[in-house]
Amino acid sequence: MSKTVGGIVRGLTRAVSLLAALGVAAVVILYPRLVAEDSSSVPHGWLVLLLMGMSAAWVHGFGFVPENRILRVLFSPVVAWPVMLIGAWGVFLR
Repeated sequence: MSKTVGGIVRGLTRAVSLLAALGVAAVVILYPRLVAEDSSSVPHGWLVLLLMGMSAAWVHGFGFVPENRILRVLFSPVVAWPVMLIGAWGVFLR
């Protein structure tokens, strides 16, 4: 029974990661003016943080699990989601 629950939770976290990464990519690609009105006002540091979180979410969402322990942690939702949230706060709400 616990393997089934673990599989469901793992699948849900992968789906959330994939949908979050897709949402960030869609906003940045389809409506870049939401990030900045002109090219001189782009919050580069915050945008890099947002895109790094998005990249980690893509990796996790597609199901890649690195053998290296450090990379496994970096590409987990424990890292990807907070990095995306902090980056989104810096880009969109700050």
